[in-house]
Amino acid sequence: MKTPPVPFPTLLAELTDPNSQARLQAIKTIMRRPNERGQAFASLLALLSDPDVQVCKAAIKALSTMGDPRAIPALRPFLTHQNAHLRLLTLQTLVLLDRQQALPYLFTALHDQRVSIRTEAVSFLYTLGDTGWQVRSYVAHILGQLRDARAVAPLIAALGDAHWAIREGAATLLGTLGDPHAVEPLIAALNDKEKRVRQAVATALGRLRDARAREPLRTLLVNPWPGMVRQTREVIAWLEGSV
Repeated sequence: MKTPPVPFPTLLAELTDPNSQARLQAIKTIMRRPNERGQAFASLLALLSDPDVQVCKAAIKALSTMGDPRAIPALRPFLTHQNAHLRLLTLQTLVLLDRQQALPYLFTALHDQRVSIRTEAVSFLYTLGDTGWQVRSYVAHILGQLRDARAVAPLIAALGDAHWAIREGAATLLGTLGDPHAVEPLIAALNDKEKRVRQAVATALGRLRDARAREPLRTLLVNPWPGMVRQTREVIAWLEGSV
């Protein structure tokens, strides 16, 4: 015989149980009931001040899933919380709830003491897509400065940006980071319509010193721009001497 579900008022009451594990379990159970969980919104907000960090995290995740932007004012104080995981989780939640309201907090997070939070902020800023190209360029630059492997994926995405200056900067930074995952995307970018981007890509591939780039680079030797041909020859010579 199937056990009947716990009445929802009972679950709400369990959110104030003295036992933190009971509160955590109540949050999980509530979130598995999508047709009713909206009734728990106010109670989840109250749990943001819970003395147990795990309960607090669970409440933030639940509010993120509920997607109600009314939670934003209550979440903002956690952007400066001493717990770095809470700061990161809050930043991610704000972006999900309302990316426009989250924008100024993303810029503030660029200066967070934790690299993981700075990386997340620049990734979000770049992928928002509705910021100006100057902002995207600045974000790409910050990504490169982080020298973190997590910066590689967003910089690879930046190779497809609509503005040539961002594609050029992303290629340069990928060459500096030296991650082999960037080789194939950079090879594809050798066909970029902007010669300055192609030049940056060729230089980046030279820095990566990967044999896969040798033959694709040879296709640039017929380029009508003399500077591109000269640079490509130098990069190929460098590759042939180091691979």
